[in-house]
Amino acid sequence: MTDYEGFYAYNPHKGATIAFVVLFGILILSALVQIIMATHTSKRSIHRWENNELLEENSTIIYFPARGLMWTHFPFVLGICLEFVGYVLKIVFINSPSISTFIAQSVLLLIAPSLYALSIFMLFSKMARLILMEAYMLIPAKFSTVSFVVADMIGRVLQAVGGGLLSSWNSRNTGRILIIVGLFIQIFCYTFLTFSQLFLHYKMKAAPSKIVRDSNEWFQYNFILLAGILLVNGRTIVRVVQFLMGLQSYIGQHEWCLYVFDTVLMFLLPLIFLATFRARNLSKLQDKSVNIQLNKLLDKESVSED
Repeated sequence: MTDYEGFYAYNPHKGATIAFVVLFGILILSALVQIIMATHTSKRSIHRWENNELLEENSTIIYFPARGLMWTHFPFVLGICLEFVGYVLKIVFINSPSISTFIAQSVLLLIAPSLYALSIFMLFSKMARLILMEAYMLIPAKFSTVSFVVADMIGRVLQAVGGGLLSSWNSRNTGRILIIVGLFIQIFCYTFLTFSQLFLHYKMKAAPSKIVRDSNEWFQYNFILLAGILLVNGRTIVRVVQFLMGLQSYIGQHEWCLYVFDTVLMFLLPLIFLATFRARNLSKLQDKSVNIQLNKLLDKESVSED
């Protein structure tokens, strides 16, 4: 018997919860500062390119507006915010247990990782276009983006609805089933994205474009994205096991399992991204891509003049 009977099969650790509120809060500030700085740098680069006559004369140069790159990171930052708010609400719940607070924090912590995955997918799609290897994506970006977003959204909605149904004993089993279905949909999406990244990585080795040949940074960036989606998928699989086995399972009865296989993983993911952001971010890599594309056009013009 615990002080939170009907909610948890254990007494949640307040100190650990406070620690992760602080850690996720630091990540939010770091993410905002780094993304804003990268956006300003990207704007300066784009302004320089737009003054280049070659860019004006050739619409074949592939690049993304600074604002577009910034919004690609928006789900990522929102995911960190949901983790932060989720653990703040968990502290509120520990101090004053209520069904509404329990459901709110449970739903936020369930759906936050899917927002990380959404940013990873969009970054991967943009990377494939910038290295001029979109043709090697398993599904063309314009179709895969819509498919991934819709499927991921369905999974997220099912989890949110399922989380809401957990508030009633009569609908608790239905809620659990909806959450499991939503998680399985997301596992399918994340597994597909993993195979897409691995296939493109193979093609980058076997048949690299000139942009890929000129720099190993694209491989390193793809590894960062791959590590991110593997962390999200690993966490999602653990959550499926938790809901399949129920509250009386080992995972359901031991809080450390959720901290190790959920909280820590979802903290490590943005930590890895932000620790490597200054050296490896899409704005910086786009700068390299456009410069190579412009140099290639200059070489063509030189040959034609000769």
